[in-house]
Amino acid sequence: MISEFLLQGVRSILLHRLRTLLSTLGILFGIVAVITMLSIGEGAKQETLMQIEQLGIRNIIIRQSAHTEEQQIKAIQKGSQGLTPQDAKTFLKTLPGIMNMAEVKIVKSSLNATLSDISPEILAVTRGFSEIQGLETSEGRYISDLDISLQHQVCILGSHIAQLLGKNGHVGSIISIGKVQFKVIGVLSHKAWKPGKTTAMTTRNLNHTIFIPLGTQQGLARTGSVKSDTLSEIIIQMDKGDQIATIAPLVKHLMGKMHKGVDDYQIVVPQELLDQADRTQYTFNLVLGSVAAISLLVGGIGIMNIMLASVSERIREIGIRRAVGANKLHIARQFLLESMLITFIGTAGGLMVGIIFSLLIGYWAGWNTIVTFWSIGLSLSMATGVGLCSGIYPAWKAASLNPISALRHE
Repeated sequence: MISEFLLQGVRSILLHRLRTLLSTLGILFGIVAVITMLSIGEGAKQETLMQIEQLGIRNIIIRQSAHTEEQQIKAIQKGSQGLTPQDAKTFLKTLPGIMNMAEVKIVKSSLNATLSDISPEILAVTRGFSEIQGLETSEGRYISDLDISLQHQVCILGSHIAQLLGKNGHVGSIISIGKVQFKVIGVLSHKAWKPGKTTAMTTRNLNHTIFIPLGTQQGLARTGSVKSDTLSEIIIQMDKGDQIATIAPLVKHLMGKMHKGVDDYQIVVPQELLDQADRTQYTFNLVLGSVAAISLLVGGIGIMNIMLASVSERIREIGIRRAVGANKLHIARQFLLESMLITFIGTAGGLMVGIIFSLLIGYWAGWNTIVTFWSIGLSLSMATGVGLCSGIYPAWKAASLNPISALRHE
């Protein structure tokens, strides 16, 4: 019985190809909107998650802020020394649950003249930096506590820098940073990296970085207005992620107290950024979902109009079918099935166009677009609902026709 209804529905659709095509366009564009918008939203979500993972979900990051003239005057008046190793020591003494801590100093120097075309970021760090960042060496070893305490002039190369240095990018090589020679003791394995889009989410390309023991930077080029004993960054890694909500306010309180009210630092809490990103993503999905739902609604109205027109054209056919034994349920099923067929034709086309369009947007705009099975399933569910809702009233109207009046219809 169902196959007979299906065959009749296909015949009806083929008899009115242009009308069927026009009625499917609304659903097609609606599905394209759903697939495209959800793929853009999912891509943005994954990109944000990757950036936050690079920062470390269990981390609290304190960064030295750029000094404005007003801040410099205020710092002098109140005696704030900027971000210093003393701040890190206070955190270790005061804060519970610290798993690792790293002190970081951005070194404003460069490689020697023969390698001047290579411009790596140079960081003076403590041993904890590698553990927090999950760094692994493909050659040699990482900086040790002994290297820091004895101020060994050694360095670690990021994977990209090692490639650029060629024969000088291996363990045992000597490179000159500024006027100081450093021995290469390790080369890092390649680490995935995604640039941050905001100041708070700034991440480093560790593949394009040279690491030296904290303290050895004092023998390099002058660092301008920034004191040589100040730090650029302190990274605190907590033992458990659920401690962040309790510890982050304590860090803010301690920094305010130690810096005597001078706002010369920035505190970045990746967990808070993640929560904020989730809220933003929810709003984004809600807006996109509403637009897509409206598109599908318009498509559904188009199908309903076409099906009502079909009922009006086939009144005599309905009368004949009722006369030869078809009941109201048979008539309703026939028109409802035709409505669903038109919807699924539009859905199939919309899925193909939507996936292709999403990939093209990713290619042309450079956005990260991800088509998920969830978005395809949601599109199918929404289209099925629209098809049913669009076909119910025409099917009921067709089934409710008086057979005698329908037979007399010209």
